[in-house]
Amino acid sequence: MNGRFGLRASALKNFVALAIVAATLVGCSSETDGTTVSADDARDPGYSATDAEIIQTDADGQPRYRLQAARIEQNPVSLETRIEELRIETRTGDANVWRVSAPRGVLSRDSRLIDLEGGVALEGGAPGAAEPLRMHTSALQYDLGSLLVRTNGEVRLTIQGYELSATGLDTNLRTRQVQLRSNVQGRFSR
Repeated sequence: MNGRFGLRASALKNFVALAIVAATLVGCSSETDGTTVSADDARDPGYSATDAEIIQTDADGQPRYRLQAARIEQNPVSLETRIEELRIETRTGDANVWRVSAPRGVLSRDSRLIDLEGGVALEGGAPGAAEPLRMHTSALQYDLGSLLVRTNGEVRLTIQGYELSATGLDTNLRTRQVQLRSNVQGRFSR
């Protein structure tokens, strides 16, 4: 009887040792697409929210921008935040209000840059203007810190009945300066 019991005990010890090794391997990091993911990260879903609003304030506690979205979801590994059906409102120091909307966007891990795509609309301008500047493009990068907006794609601008189209654009929302890069065409009619 001792022989069988000894064999069972030996098998049990091997099984326990194998289980410990397997558990240790599962808890270790693994490489996927160049990013190290630990078991804790794989279980951490980051955060997500629906019908969300984020208000970023400046040093004086005044709102710098307000972001509203149908859905926000952060990747716990890259810390990038995917945003769906979003609207951003930014106020510059001289009372200009700029509004941006897009079907989707990705906010960088430091919350400074947001890459927007899927049909982006931007509007705003000087207070008291008869009509705001309106811009439409398929993709846009928005630097929320410096209020710089840029695209390499096709863009259409409309202001007070005048329309310009171009390929590529750099805009400083704070100073209201727009630079169209190439293939600039305009239509001026009232």
